[in-house]
Amino acid sequence: MSGFQVTYPTELLNLSSQPPERLERLAREALLVRLYDLGELSSGQAASLLGITRREFLDLLGTYHVSIFDEEANLIAELRHSTEARRG
Repeated sequence: MSGFQVTYPTELLNLSSQPPERLERLAREALLVRLYDLGELSSGQAASLLGITRREFLDLLGTYHVSIFDEEANLIAELRHSTEARRG
């Protein structure tokens, strides 16, 4: 597995009550949730990378205010349904 390093000011450790290990975990979570939100990862892939179940990852999305639904796909389906209904 590859890795990359996130640098942050030392003051962040003083401002946060979280230990460095927890901050690293939060950064990893936030990255994977964002990649999921962008459609770059599936929920299963993100869960696997975090070492949690898919259900746990879906619950985590709520913490980050990310919908488990693809809002754009839902909107497209609604528009298609509406157009078909008007045609009769």
